[in-house]
Amino acid sequence: MAQIAIIGLSSFGYFLAQRLSELGSEVLAVDNNRERIDKIKNFVAKAVIADATDRKALERLELEEMDTVVISLGEDIESSILAAFYLKELGVKKVVAKALSEDHARILELIGVDQIAFPERDSGYRLAISLNQPEIVEYIPLGKGVSLVEMNPLKEMIGKTIRELDFRKKYHCQIVAIRLKKEGEKVILPEPDFVIDNDNILVMMGRNEDLENLQKHTR
Repeated sequence: MAQIAIIGLSSFGYFLAQRLSELGSEVLAVDNNRERIDKIKNFVAKAVIADATDRKALERLELEEMDTVVISLGEDIESSILAAFYLKELGVKKVVAKALSEDHARILELIGVDQIAFPERDSGYRLAISLNQPEIVEYIPLGKGVSLVEMNPLKEMIGKTIRELDFRKKYHCQIVAIRLKKEGEKVILPEPDFVIDNDNILVMMGRNEDLENLQKHTR
């Protein structure tokens, strides 16, 4: 069970804490606003009122014992930077921070934050892709020009095995999993002889330019 702390319960932090708890993580929710803590406390393992810009308050939470700490401090860039600095000083294993701008992200990277999230930008990008290309079920950027895409199979793929298609050579992408809609969204790791069906959802990873070229075939 992953132990994850969420600092800041704005909309992003609140829904992240709630969903992580639903997925089985042990979540510690932290905010300096009592109303936000009262709102989330029934959904998480522990909810604490604390000021993320107070180093001693962070020390008392023993966040270095957590697997990951996520900073989601709304529009308060200064507090976000200060909290990130303290967390790295305290030896937290992995720090993830929500960034509001490219400059904010660069400062967080200089501090040593392990992962930067742009939730508004990324959700807007995913929505644009789904509206422009309805065949795309989900799009997840992995960073450094690589993404994960869930999409319906092309007509030319149906009835053929992954081996027959010579998938990696032909499409320059890799199928990492397949969702079987006929079996209640069951997820499998396919063998080369797996026959692709119309009701499959292909989960593929590849360079953005290769995925974009593949998606052009769906039009």
